[in-house]
Amino acid sequence: MRLHIDCIWDCAEDLDGVNGGLNLNVFEQVKASDSPGGHFQAMPLYMSSSCEYLGMGNAPKKCKYSSNPNSGHVGFDLNDNGFTHGNGFVEKTWDRLQYLSLWIEVGQLLTPLSSAGLENCPKLEEIRIKVEGDCRELSRPSEREFGLSILMNYPSLKRMHLDCGDTIGYAHTAPSGQMDLSLWERFYLFCIGDLGLTELDYWPPQDRDVNQRSLSLPAAGLLQECVGLRKLFIHGTAHEHFMMFLPRIPDLRDVQLRGDYYPAPENDMSTEMRPDSCCRFEAALNRRRISD
Repeated sequence: MRLHIDCIWDCAEDLDGVNGGLNLNVFEQVKASDSPGGHFQAMPLYMSSSCEYLGMGNAPKKCKYSSNPNSGHVGFDLNDNGFTHGNGFVEKTWDRLQYLSLWIEVGQLLTPLSSAGLENCPKLEEIRIKVEGDCRELSRPSEREFGLSILMNYPSLKRMHLDCGDTIGYAHTAPSGQMDLSLWERFYLFCIGDLGLTELDYWPPQDRDVNQRSLSLPAAGLLQECVGLRKLFIHGTAHEHFMMFLPRIPDLRDVQLRGDYYPAPENDMSTEMRPDSCCRFEAALNRRRISD
């Protein structure tokens, strides 16, 4: 079973209270996709500055189940994942959810997701998080970390795609009161080493003015804390010094720097995508002893 959520909120206060937002255990807030195989898409969660639920088209927070096949709402099976109450509301559990996809605006936190009804997902194995927006329009986030620590609630989680490729900021010195991309990377990767991941695809943020999408020092330091990683794909560039942090991951077998969205010219000396650097990194990776 797969689920996609657009996480759109202006504040994250009192999501468990009367003014709470999306509850994925309420069936009417989840819509089916057209593709087969148990795919679902949640309605975007809109929160005003006063935390009043706005929903899509100002719909009420909870709508009674409609059996109209053209309504766009998912049907339910009492022997599958849904169950009803006497008041006509339909609720859903996510004990078969295996893949979760999230879209979130830059600067917003992931932590409100913990109040959206996904507390019990014992089979969740893979998550994709897409962060998008312009950091240059923000001063600094309200909290120290993005909120990856809430994913520790999912014991089966092993694969992550963290895509900050469409997050734009200052690669070098930022104006007073703002953060450069290295600090934003620290914000988004904080606690990633606590998740027990075995596979990670990571897209660093970018500075389009200087044509740079590169792994920063804080990002390299946080990635080396992922001691269980077996595969690491970085969709961007990295200095050789930062790459040498990665062989410290004990069982890391496969590391790739993918220039799949960064067409740097061959003579671009501002990056370390040069053959000599990659050869030295590959040699350092092969010199290690792997337990199995």
